[in-house]
Amino acid sequence: MRQAFIIARKDIKEALRSRSTYFYILFMLLISIPYLSGAPTVLRRLTEQGLGPADLQAGIQAFLNTIVYTLPLVLIMLFCSFLSVYSIIMDKAKRTLESLLATPASLRQVWLGKSLAVALPSIVVTLLVLLIAVIVVNQVFVVPNLGVFLVPSVLSLVAALLIIPVMTFFVVCIVNFLQLIMTNPRIANFAFIAIFLGTYLITITELAASWDFSLIYLIVTILLAAVTLVLGRFLSKEKVVLSSKG
Repeated sequence: MRQAFIIARKDIKEALRSRSTYFYILFMLLISIPYLSGAPTVLRRLTEQGLGPADLQAGIQAFLNTIVYTLPLVLIMLFCSFLSVYSIIMDKAKRTLESLLATPASLRQVWLGKSLAVALPSIVVTLLVLLIAVIVVNQVFVVPNLGVFLVPSVLSLVAALLIIPVMTFFVVCIVNFLQLIMTNPRIANFAFIAIFLGTYLITITELAASWDFSLIYLIVTILLAAVTLVLGRFLSKEKVVLSSKG
């Protein structure tokens, strides 16, 4: 485990030395704005219905919960796709992957370290942006109109703080597995889009309309965990070395 964290720390430091990382974080803040812009519209429609303070608060609470459920999924997908460039793809481009495999770290430790290097920063940055979004919605729209600071529901917080980060880690593990064994590792990045977009589409289908977001995310996470465990059995240094020479 220690070797995995050493590998992860090296990749994270390399990503943080790039200016593009900070520009991408700024981009994530900007794309959060459309999610927040719906707050005044929701508040106006609820007010026009002549609802009382309690019903108004419940309506805004539902809107806030939706942000907490959906925004992290979008942001974490984007940042994972960006950081993956500084993981296995960069090592293959620099021809340093074979040298890494020659260290005392096992192949699974390399796999874990590379996955942590992508997942951990993505989770931290996404949660920070989400925190900013919740504060902005409250301070700009909720507090001036309702006089209270609304906290997202427990289930939405569990989804954002626990289920989505765990789901992200398993997605990254799967994508990094593909990057390790494929000659062109960039193709594996489409797995990010496919998995996250598929999860999002599931949440808007009629079948899942009566389900809670957290339940859908939990089911997807369990499936991804099972896939990750199965893939781990097929990982070998021979496949990785051959893909690097391809």
